[in-house]
Amino acid sequence: MAKDVVLSVMALDRVGIVAGLTGAIVDLGGNIDAMSQTVMRGYFTIIMTVHFDQDVTADAVIAEVKRRGRGGELEVSVKERRVLQPGPVVAQGQRFILTIVGPDRKGVMNRVTSHLASRNINIEDLYAWAEGAGFQLIAQLQVPQELDVERLQMDVGSLWPPGEMKVSLQHENVFLATNEVEFRHKPS
Repeated sequence: MAKDVVLSVMALDRVGIVAGLTGAIVDLGGNIDAMSQTVMRGYFTIIMTVHFDQDVTADAVIAEVKRRGRGGELEVSVKERRVLQPGPVVAQGQRFILTIVGPDRKGVMNRVTSHLASRNINIEDLYAWAEGAGFQLIAQLQVPQELDVERLQMDVGSLWPPGEMKVSLQHENVFLATNEVEFRHKPS
């Protein structure tokens, strides 16, 4: 019986972790459907969806992945994946790219994400970092069609004192055309 899982791993970064993980999947007879990996402040993180033609237990996957690590270095989580019908979380939505640049302040992430959630906006991809006194965020959003995007950009900007944060919200096609960046998700 076939099985689909979501696998996530965290560890201190070092060379070769991805090679070890992908080798473990191959040795278990699996195929990686999708993968997202990053290193954040010295910590390696990865999440992937994997399809196995045979029924493989979560314990077997965890054991094989950990065997590829160095003495307990890998924190591994495996969940059985429900294969969902394709389609966006936000029906009748469009992809937009939100960028925010300004001074770092406590609660900035919560303020932005809470505002987006209150408008039924799904965050599909997000990267944010603070360095020194500065803060930057870039997020790929699924925005309901009925929302006025210009109003939304002004509302996000108004979460802080005037002029404190530079906020930009662009349709994904405009952002990609002007920034030469490819996102993992294909346009709907």
